[in-house]
Formats: sequence, structure tokens, C-alpha cells
Amino acid sequence: MALLVGSTVAAVRSDPLLVRLIAKAWALREALVSSTAPGLTAVAAEQGISQSYATRLVRLAWLAPDIVEAILGGCQPVKLTASHLIQDTRIPTGWQDQREALGFI
Repeated sequence: MALLVGSTVAAVRSDPLLVRLIAKAWALREALVSSTAPGLTAVAAEQGISQSYATRLVRLAWLAPDIVEAILGGCQPVKLTASHLIQDTRIPTGWQDQREALGFI
């Protein structure tokens, strides 16, 4: 148990679900880059995942590098969970905007 006073950043504690989600996103990104499939729908089928899930997942492969590093290091904001990240369809594409939207600023 950790008591955080006046902080929105979690104590250094890796969230396995969040880390796994980022790993899946990067694996899908690699599959997209290396595949000869014509698009995301075809790659999703190759990977055995739904097109809807692939669409939600692929955008996480382009998070700002410092956000990914913080998540992998267990230094993500307290409110940032795997379910929040995969369900939020409004994550901005700009890295500075991502930091603000996800609670890193």
C-alpha cells in the first residue's frame, strides 16, 4: 500500500496489464510494418484479433516515447490503467497533447 499526498503519479509500480497492452500494441505495429497484408483488417485477421480491437490497439503503438518509458518503468499516473487506455478513443496524436490527456502533465 502506498500513500500519495498531492501526487497524481503512482509510486514506482509496474502495472502488468498496462505493460502487456503496450507490448501487444508494439507487436501489432511490427506486424503491420513487416506484413504484406493490404491493411489493418487483414493484419488483424492474421493475428487472430478483431478489427475493432486492432484499431484500438494500433494507436497505442504511437504514444510518445517518454509515456511508453514511464509505463514500462511503472511511473504512470495513478488513473492511467490498461482498461482506460484501450477504451479511450480520443487519445491525441501529438505527443505533447498525449502527455496532457493521459495525466503526465
